[in-house]
Amino acid sequence: MFIAKEYQDRSLLIYQGLFTVNLISILGNHIRLLPDHDSILLQRIFKVFIELSQNVSYYSHENSEIKEGVFCGIGWISVQDLDDFYRITTGNSIKPEHAPKLETYCKEINAMEEEALKTLKRKTRAQAMLRDINAQIGLIQTGLISGSKLDFDITPVNETTHYFRISATVNKDSDQ
Repeated sequence: MFIAKEYQDRSLLIYQGLFTVNLISILGNHIRLLPDHDSILLQRIFKVFIELSQNVSYYSHENSEIKEGVFCGIGWISVQDLDDFYRITTGNSIKPEHAPKLETYCKEINAMEEEALKTLKRKTRAQAMLRDINAQIGLIQTGLISGSKLDFDITPVNETTHYFRISATVNKDSDQ
């Protein structure tokens, strides 16, 4: 797994490795306490960070058993302070059969306005007990919190693994 230079430049936080619940909490607190940044924007960045980190932790094809029966995903995350926005990006491996579903979710979310996303989130949560759609809820929540389109790509690595990279941006203009 390699973090492209594009996601390393101007990083407030960059991490590659095992995504445990405790680590996500520690890194999230680091984000919330960054000096010289707007606290309202930091809260939005924190929420997007949590959603995308949890997706890596729960759904990365590459994972490690941290205690008997408990697995955590492996991947990377970058939080960047760019000129007009903050960009939160994760990358991790996925099973090839998950690629079409993730692509559909992301495209569907990107095609919707805020009210339609809120409706989709309520509908999806209501169906959560019927099927495994937690990743979709996290992606919907990311779109709602960030107020931006999801930038993503899925690249085949080999017959058993694809690579999923997703970014969300938080505009520095607090009116959005």
